[in-house]
Amino acid sequence: MKSSQEAAIICNILSMSFLQKENFNVALELLRKAETLTEEGDKYRAVTYNNFACIFRRTKKLRSALSYLEKALEIEYHYLHYSHESVDDCLQVLNPTDIHLNICAILSQMGKHELALQHSMKALILIQDELITKIFTHEQAQIDEGQPVTEIKKPEDRLTVLCIAYHNIAVEQEFLKQY
Repeated sequence: MKSSQEAAIICNILSMSFLQKENFNVALELLRKAETLTEEGDKYRAVTYNNFACIFRRTKKLRSALSYLEKALEIEYHYLHYSHESVDDCLQVLNPTDIHLNICAILSQMGKHELALQHSMKALILIQDELITKIFTHEQAQIDEGQPVTEIKKPEDRLTVLCIAYHNIAVEQEFLKQY
């Protein structure tokens, strides 16, 4: 990892800390610095864009938040498609599932429930695929090693994301009166 990427990570972490304290100006300044430290299309630039969206959502600038999330999503899909890293390694930094859920929340706040529902459904498909892939990979590794297949320990945070996706779908369907 390059030192500029490490500095960008630190700026992002500090920015989110200042966001929690509602010091928005410092948080934005740190993200602007992180943006200059990352290259166009870099996965850490996607993290920075996602964090910009967090700030803009908190300050009720929903269109700006949505714009940054769309940029982050574009980088994530491009990175996943063209990276030489494994998909699992690519998903360690930022995940399109999480971005889709963030987009869903903002669209819902904007009253665009049909679009919000579409993003929550995309998130559901992605998280299901992620969890199934992890289970299959774990079982296949045990078979390859001649071990009995044991139950995989599922990452709790990703199961929480699965629950959030289902919840968001239900909320949007309720807004749309799709019982």
